[in-house]
Amino acid sequence: MVQLDVRPILAPTVEARALQTILAVNAILPLTALEILARVDQELQENPVLDRVPSPCGQCGNPVEGLICSRCGYSVLGGLGRLPRERPPRTEPDDRPSALDLAESPANLFDHLEAQLRVAVRDRTVLRVALHLVGYLDPRGYLDADLAYVAAEVGVPDCRVEEALRALQACEPAGVGARTVQECLLLQLDRLEPSAERDLARALVQDHLDALGRGQHTAVAARLGVRVEAVHAALRYLRQRTVPWPAEAFRAECGGGRVRPEELATPDVVISRTEQGYRVELVATSALQLRIHPLVRQALAGGGLAPEERERVRALVRRGRLFIEAVRRRNAMLYRCAEYVVAHQQAFLDGGPAHLRPLTLSQVAQALGVSESTVSRALTGKFVQMPEGRVVPFEVFFDSSLPVRQRIRELVETEDPREPLTDEALARRLWAEGWRLARRTVTKYREMARIPSARARRRWASLQGAVT
Repeated sequence: MVQLDVRPILAPTVEARALQTILAVNAILPLTALEILARVDQELQENPVLDRVPSPCGQCGNPVEGLICSRCGYSVLGGLGRLPRERPPRTEPDDRPSALDLAESPANLFDHLEAQLRVAVRDRTVLRVALHLVGYLDPRGYLDADLAYVAAEVGVPDCRVEEALRALQACEPAGVGARTVQECLLLQLDRLEPSAERDLARALVQDHLDALGRGQHTAVAARLGVRVEAVHAALRYLRQRTVPWPAEAFRAECGGGRVRPEELATPDVVISRTEQGYRVELVATSALQLRIHPLVRQALAGGGLAPEERERVRALVRRGRLFIEAVRRRNAMLYRCAEYVVAHQQAFLDGGPAHLRPLTLSQVAQALGVSESTVSRALTGKFVQMPEGRVVPFEVFFDSSLPVRQRIRELVETEDPREPLTDEALARRLWAEGWRLARRTVTKYREMARIPSARARRRWASLQGAVT
């Protein structure tokens, strides 16, 4: 954070004031909504001449000087959606949720798991590591992390990470935290009531999954010493009682990318539909409205201050005005960037990823008459709430791969599950549609979309469709 060194014995020149303003704006411009709110609170505590401008509550009209209305409890951040991705799951134990909290079931996977872990895990270290592991789940609910790396990352022994993983895998939905399809199915089977069918299904998954994927049912039955009809019955049981992707109900639908915990964001900008088109609003701007306290102005205008005290107050006023100007410019630049992006991406907002017209920082900078670095600082790390409530990173509007990743997803969703499209076949389909992509690029985009390989899709289709 850039500290502003305002010295009371020197009157700043025009050049010095301009330089101070540039430094202050550069320090404030990259801050997200939550970060700028925290920075404003810090400045209010450190500079006694600053004051928040009261603004009417959006719900009851009562003057509000902070984030929460003292009369009705309305928050200026209330009602904002979350991705589903900017906060990671909390990593420090605090108040545990009640059974009612769990029954109400949060809307995203991360909150859902966090609520369960805080009830079930008593060891603070294990809880901290388990919450950290949640951040490594992909949209399917699989753990995408090496346990040794996680142990080094959080500074705990491997055994503590393994204990945390067991705690995570004990949560709902069953199978969450698995690292392979096999482990996912076994986690689900182990929760079911013991029976001959369950035990046989478990043996099939444990030792014969590859053979089943190749359709070798008779050979598997011979190895297990059972009739092939019993294998078919166990496969039916498996198909009816388990799922390959435990977190399917929680999957995000913006671009098909991996859902990272940093993407669970409070938006910085909200886009909403109106009869006239789309409206752009910055988050919590009322809480960012600052002024020099009226009593300070009166004190400086009067003659009751000693010379040293007067100079000290004037220095604080200069610092306060500089901060107010930096916040104002940050908000203005973010709003201008967002407004241009929305105007450019009307088709995307109306029709979805296939209609995205990817922007570049250079385009936005040229249109607004500023440098690319200014646009980058204004938008990098910030999030926007879409008209339907989804929260996505601003980078989505600049992602040239999003339309083709969406098309790959559509092709996979409509393929014959018994003969899934290989990356080479996908490349040929895309080439015929005008997407000039090499096979390795298709592989890269498929993996970015978290779509399993053709081999993995064929294996699961064979397993699920073994008995109709």
